[in-house]
Amino acid sequence: MLVVEGKAKIIVDGAFYNPKMSFCRDLDMLIFSTLGKHKILDALSATGVRGIRAMLEADCEVAFNDANPKAVEIIKKNLEINNLSAEVFCSDASILMRTKKFEHVDIDPFGSPANFIESACVHSKFLSVTATDLEALCCKTSAGLRKYSAFVLKTDVPHEIGLRVLLGFIAKTALRFEKAIYPLISWAKEHYYRVHVKIKRSSSEATKTLEKIGYISFCRKCFAKRITKFGETVETCRCGDRPILIGPLWLGELKNRDFVDKVISLADGKLKNFLLKIQNEIDYPLAYSIPKICSLISKAAPSTADVVEKLKNIGYMASPVHYCGYCIKTNAEIDEIIKILS
Repeated sequence: MLVVEGKAKIIVDGAFYNPKMSFCRDLDMLIFSTLGKHKILDALSATGVRGIRAMLEADCEVAFNDANPKAVEIIKKNLEINNLSAEVFCSDASILMRTKKFEHVDIDPFGSPANFIESACVHSKFLSVTATDLEALCCKTSAGLRKYSAFVLKTDVPHEIGLRVLLGFIAKTALRFEKAIYPLISWAKEHYYRVHVKIKRSSSEATKTLEKIGYISFCRKCFAKRITKFGETVETCRCGDRPILIGPLWLGELKNRDFVDKVISLADGKLKNFLLKIQNEIDYPLAYSIPKICSLISKAAPSTADVVEKLKNIGYMASPVHYCGYCIKTNAEIDEIIKILS
C-alpha cells in the first residue's frame, strides 16, 4: 500500500505506521526547518516517514535506524521511491546512539521512551521525544516509579503533570553527563506527549537546572497545588487535608518563546492555531480544571475566558492551556480561584 504524507510517498508493508500522528509530523517539519539544516538520527524509524519528510521538507540530513531487518528493507525502498539516499542502520538504538555521534536525535517509540533517553543524552545537542505511555507519566503510581522514577497520581489536570514528568526525567538524565536542557517546544495532544529540547554541556548550567526540578504538592480533597522545591516541607492544606508530593518533575518553562515565534511564522491553518495556543500559555507549572473545582462547590462552570480575564483583572497571571478547553494555568491559589467561580 502506498501512503502519501506531506511530500513523502511511502509503502508500509507491515512496518508500523500511525496516520493519526501525521499532525505531529507536520508540526515537526516546521520545528526542524526552524532549527536549520542539520543531521538527525531517526532512531526508531519504522517506515522512515518522519526522516524522509525531514529530508524533503526541512532540508535535513537524516540517518535512519530500526532494529527490525524487515523495517530496514522498507526504509530503503521508501528512500528509493522518494529519490533519496541516506545511511540506514539495523541496530539497537541505544547502542547506536552511544557509538556514533548525531547532532539531533529523534526518539518516537511505541510506548515509553525512558530506556533510550540516557543513550540519547551522551552526544546529541538536540533531542526530540514522543511518549505514548501517558498513564505512567501522569496517573499510574507503580508505572511512574518503575519507568520514570517519579511518583504520579491522577490530578484534575493530568497532562500538565505528564509533560513535566517527561521533561524532568530527561533533565535528570542529562545531569548525569553535566548537561543542561532547554525546552524549545512541548505539547500534549490526544494519546501522546511530544517535547523538543536543546542540550548543552556545562557544569554551571547543569547546576542551575536543578532549580527547575522539584515537586508539585496536590490536595486530593480541594485540588489545591503548590510548587515544592527539594528539601522543602509540605504544609497541611487550607482544607485540613495532607497534600501529596508529585514528582520529581520539571518546574521550568515548557517552551522558548522566541523559537516558537519563528515556528509560527512558518505555519498556517490548524498548525498555526495550535502553536498560538502553546505560545499564549503562561510559563507556570500549576494548572486547574474549572469544571472539577466547580463540582466541589456545586456551581455551574463559567467560560474559561471569563475566569482567565477575572484572574488577570485582580493581578494574577492566567491563561488557557493548549491541551484542554476547560483548564487554566495561573499563579493564583485555590482560594482565589474558588472566589471567582463562586
